[in-house]
Amino acid sequence: MEDTTRSAKRIARDIVMSKTVEERILMCAEMYEDAKEFAKIGMPQGLTPEEQRSFIFRRIHGLTPTECILLN
Repeated sequence: MEDTTRSAKRIARDIVMSKTVEERILMCAEMYEDAKEFAKIGMPQGLTPEEQRSFIFRRIHGLTPTECILLN
């Protein structure tokens, strides 16, 4: 579904690309941390710390770390 105009996409891209490489890396890292927090919202109770890490990874990447290793 495309609900963003080309003009809006161009403006957003220009804003991001006007930042330094360091600022863009920091922005990406902050978004990843936000994604982890959103993944925790839907996490079932009672998981071990390892299960929690695997759950969060899967919610973000679509695979568990083990599945990623097996694909390579």
